[in-house]
Amino acid sequence: MIPPCSEPIRCVAGAPRVVGVLLMFASAHGWAGESSDALSTGAENGTEVRLYRTQAERREVGVKRRITPWLNLSGLVEIDLFREEYHWEKGHEREIERQRSVNVQLDLVAAPASGGVQGELVVEYDTEAGRTIIDEGILALESDPWELEIGMQYTPFGEYISHFATGPLVEFGETRAPALLISYSADEQLDSAVSLYRSSARYASEEDRLNLAFAVSTWVTDSIALGLSYQSDLGDSDARLPRTGGDRRRGRVPGLGGYLLATLDRYEFTLEILGATRAFPELPPGTDRPWAWNLELVHFPGPTWEWALRLEGSRELRDKPRIQVGGAVTWRIGNRASLTLEYLHGWMDPDIGLPDDAVGYRSVDRLGTQLSIAF
Repeated sequence: MIPPCSEPIRCVAGAPRVVGVLLMFASAHGWAGESSDALSTGAENGTEVRLYRTQAERREVGVKRRITPWLNLSGLVEIDLFREEYHWEKGHEREIERQRSVNVQLDLVAAPASGGVQGELVVEYDTEAGRTIIDEGILALESDPWELEIGMQYTPFGEYISHFATGPLVEFGETRAPALLISYSADEQLDSAVSLYRSSARYASEEDRLNLAFAVSTWVTDSIALGLSYQSDLGDSDARLPRTGGDRRRGRVPGLGGYLLATLDRYEFTLEILGATRAFPELPPGTDRPWAWNLELVHFPGPTWEWALRLEGSRELRDKPRIQVGGAVTWRIGNRASLTLEYLHGWMDPDIGLPDDAVGYRSVDRLGTQLSIAF
């Protein structure tokens, strides 16, 4: 992994992949630092008040505490409370769902030898799932400007930028798999990454289970960043779109994604789009070529507050809103915790994935809160 550098807009500790360009606030204000002193920088000078704004950042937050000369430990605790109210297409009936969960993440980073060799293990426990998983387990070799990572990891497909407790709809493309990733930073403005990963699917016409993902991102100016990513099979994502069970898949369906990030003073604007380039042969028409997009505007009025507005939507994404809009407010409590309150209202497409005589949901209201504590 890459150590902290003098230009936080261009790189950040522990995030050498293409997502590193999106960590400028987190690095600049100390969330990726190695001591509590580094964390205090954000409260004094910064505008960013979230512990993280992408899933990649989530796996990097915390205070790096030295256990031994070659082993560091950090962690994150999240307490979530959500209430969803679904309204039926016909009549005035509604269905209410409540979610209470605690998620604990531990990040162990070992660098037993000099020369750019490092190992990282991210262990996660969630009370809702009721089990502990190894979220990431990576061995990294670095020789500037190259880096090689091998092990269980997330492919560089998509960024999933958000300042809400609830992840954006585009997160259906996030993919975790055993992989070999090579990243290259040509200069301070351009980053690229290529991942060769092992698919969890079985294909009908071939035995080869190796798939490809790649991403490239660049800072067009000091305040505007662009990114593009591709994955040879969107069906490998954690959403598991073609739920074929033990059956063989009929073929790969590539995915394509892109994002725009712009910053101006105390404002941030992001737009991300992600979806399938062609139809899944295993899925019924109307749900076989899913796409989603997310637009967010964030304002940082002070060192401990932020508010965010979201407008997002999806097409042919089953059980997800066609259009969703909402707002969130985040308060940083000291230097290592944040509290987010949010409200989202979504308009559903009641015909997606339903038989002709079935009745679906018309809309959904989501009210939630999340307490995040880094340690």
